[in-house]
Amino acid sequence: MPGLPLAGGDRLLPVAALLSENHSRGESMMGALIRALTNNAVENIEEALGMTDATSSAMKHAIAEWYAAWYGRAPTKTEDPCQRLPYAIVNKLCKATFGEYDSSLQHTDSAKAKYLDGVRSTFDACKTSFMTQAMIGGEAWAKPVPMPDGRLTWQIVGRDSVIILGRDASGIPSDVALCEKSVSADHHFYTLVEQRTSFAGRLTIQYRLYCSDNKSTLGRRVPLASLPQYERLEDEYTFAVPIDGVGMVFLRMPITNCVDGSADGVSIYEPAMGLIHRINENELQFSREFELGRMRVVASADILRTHNGKKSLTDDVFVGLDGNEQSVGITPFAPALRNESYEARRQTYLKAIENLLGIKRGILSDAEVVSKTATEINSSAGDYSLSIMDFQHLYYDALQAALRLGDQIGQAYRLCDASAWSADELTVTWGNGVLYDADQEWTERKELVQMGLLKPELALAWKFDLPAETEADLAEIRKNYMPELKDLEG
Repeated sequence: MPGLPLAGGDRLLPVAALLSENHSRGESMMGALIRALTNNAVENIEEALGMTDATSSAMKHAIAEWYAAWYGRAPTKTEDPCQRLPYAIVNKLCKATFGEYDSSLQHTDSAKAKYLDGVRSTFDACKTSFMTQAMIGGEAWAKPVPMPDGRLTWQIVGRDSVIILGRDASGIPSDVALCEKSVSADHHFYTLVEQRTSFAGRLTIQYRLYCSDNKSTLGRRVPLASLPQYERLEDEYTFAVPIDGVGMVFLRMPITNCVDGSADGVSIYEPAMGLIHRINENELQFSREFELGRMRVVASADILRTHNGKKSLTDDVFVGLDGNEQSVGITPFAPALRNESYEARRQTYLKAIENLLGIKRGILSDAEVVSKTATEINSSAGDYSLSIMDFQHLYYDALQAALRLGDQIGQAYRLCDASAWSADELTVTWGNGVLYDADQEWTERKELVQMGLLKPELALAWKFDLPAETEADLAEIRKNYMPELKDLEG
C-alpha cells in the first residue's frame, strides 16, 4: 500500500515556474517522452510527463495575474498595490461565508462514525484556506493525507500548483500533475512530480523524482528512495477500490469563465482586474501627489551656506537656488493637494468593483446610503446575499465530497471499515444567514401587532425566545413582559 506525500510539510511548488516558455506545444507526446528519457537533464514538467498542459495560454496568463495581484506588495513604476484589494475582497467574502458556520455528524457512537467525524473536523479546520485558494485561482483542491496515528488530514492545493492534463465531460479535472520541491543538505534540488489519473472509476498515481544542481530545471530522474520522505512511494499505483475523481476534493468558483470561455474556473476578482489595476495606478499617483506637494522653503543657496561652503540647513524642507539673494529671496512653497479628487476617483472605482462582483455597497467603498434609493440598497444587498449563499452551497457539497473520499481512502488504507453510512448524518448550520435581518423582522412583527394581526404575547415570545404553546405560557409573558393597561393609558 503506497504512502501519500506531503505529510512531512514539503512545499508545493507553483508548476507555472517550471514550465518552459519555449516548449513546443505542437510537439508530439511521443517526441516529448523520448526527449525526456534521452536527455541528461529534463527542463520542465511537460517534458517529464510527455504530455501537454490543457490550459490555454490566455488562462495561464490570467492565473499568473491573479496570484501576482494577490501577493503583490511592493510598488512598481506604474502601480502601488497598498490597498491589497484582492485580499480585501476574498477575506470579506470568506468571513461572510463562514461567519456563523458549524457542522456535526448526528451519530458518532461507532468506530466508523468517529473516524468520519475526524475527517469532517480536519476538513473544516482548513475551510477558510480552501475557499481562499479557490477564490484566488478559480479552482482549488483538498488533498487527503493519511497520518501514522490513523487520522486523515488535508493539504490545500492552489491552482498555481497544478497542471491540468485532462478534464471530463463536465469540466472536472480527470488527469492532473502536481509537484513539490525539496532541497537536500548537500544543496541538490529535488522535485517530485505526481500525476493523478482517473479512468473508469479507478485512480492511478504515478511518482517521478528529479534531482538537479540548478533550481530552474528538473534535472535527472532518480529513484524515489533518494529522499527518505519518498522511499515508501511506488512509481505507479492503482487503487483497488473506487476513488472519486483524482482522489482530491475539488472546488470551483460559480462564475462564468470570462477569460477564454473554457471549463477552467476563474478567480472571483477576475471581472474586476482592470479596475484593480486602475486603483493601484491611482494610489501611486496619490502618493506622488503628497511627495511632490510637500511644503518647501525656497531660498538663495548663499543664505543656506555657512562660512566653510557647506549647507547649514540640511532639512529637505529647505531648497537652495543659485542666483542673486535679492531676486530669489525666501519663498514658502506649499501647493494645494488634490486629495479630494484622488479619493473621489478611488471611491468610484471601488463602487464599480462592488457592482461587478455582486458585493454589497459599503463592503469596499465608503457607504453613502443617504444618496441611494431603497431599490438600489435592496438590489445590492440581495446580490451579495445570493453570492454568499452560492459559496455556502459549494462548501457544503465539498464537505460531503470530503466525507465520501475520506471513507474511500480510509478503506484503502484500513483506517476504517467498509460499513455503510448515510450522507444525511451530516448537519451543517450557517447561523441566521446573510438574507436574515433580525431588526427588520422585529419591526415587521411590531407593525402586525399595531394592526391587530398578531398577539403581542407572540411577538414578545419571538423576541425573547420564550415558550408560547399554551395559555399558561401566554399568561406568563403577560405577567413578566407586558405593562399594566393603566400604565399604557397613562
